[in-house]
Amino acid sequence: MSTFAIGDIQGCYREFKKLLSEINFNKTKDTLWLTGDLVNRGPNSLDVLKYIMDLGPKAITVLGNHDFYLIASYYKSQPWPYKNSCFDDVLMYKDCDIIIDWLKKQKIIHIDEEKKIILVHAGIHPLWKLDDINYLSSKIEESIQSQGCEEFIKSLWSNDPNKWNDELTVEEKLIFSVNAFTRMRYLYNDLSLEFTSKNNPNKLTKNKLKPWYEFDNEVLKKNKIIIGHWSTLGFQIKKNVISIDTGCAWGNKLTAIKIDNVNNIKKYQINC
Repeated sequence: MSTFAIGDIQGCYREFKKLLSEINFNKTKDTLWLTGDLVNRGPNSLDVLKYIMDLGPKAITVLGNHDFYLIASYYKSQPWPYKNSCFDDVLMYKDCDIIIDWLKKQKIIHIDEEKKIILVHAGIHPLWKLDDINYLSSKIEESIQSQGCEEFIKSLWSNDPNKWNDELTVEEKLIFSVNAFTRMRYLYNDLSLEFTSKNNPNKLTKNKLKPWYEFDNEVLKKNKIIIGHWSTLGFQIKKNVISIDTGCAWGNKLTAIKIDNVNNIKKYQINC
């Protein structure tokens, strides 16, 4: 009985199944943690979603920015930042409503208090405490699952506000939080979000930016955080952050880690 975390699949079903074979995944005994971005860019988003849905409680997934984009596309919400999508197989599927309903019920973050591991797509903002994370993620989940989901989705994907403070309205806090949980990579020195830089930190040309995990972070000190989202970062274990998006959709690798023992994490990878 093992627990494996897998980085962004993004519709790469063939590689996903190959990696499951590589780790000898047993769907009756083992559990998968998925970093989000299940869909888009790769050719088989529908097959990925159907397989994960069939796993039931044996799969724990958090939502990524491309998963939000699929929900937005289902509602025909515009404007969103992507000009092209590769999940028409989902939107044209006869049971698309069922799949979107399932997707809307997935988590924003997953916290394993026993292992002291947090699963999130992009990251945890340095100003947040664990209570903040629980409150904000629960409010986002409630909004997605509510009858007002379509209006909520329309409000998202604004770059404003890009700086956290307690005086923000509830709507502003949720917009900021979705961006932090699903889009964040770099922060300015005042801890405001920067949305354009995607390079590996070793290739960063903007001196005023630092990766979010380089700032003092109370939650990060007490927990390991598994993230996807940042494919140019690649596989990395640093400052309690375990980055496992290794760019399968870009022809690189798909990565899994075995997290039964957080002090002895085993890595598995297949070429894409």
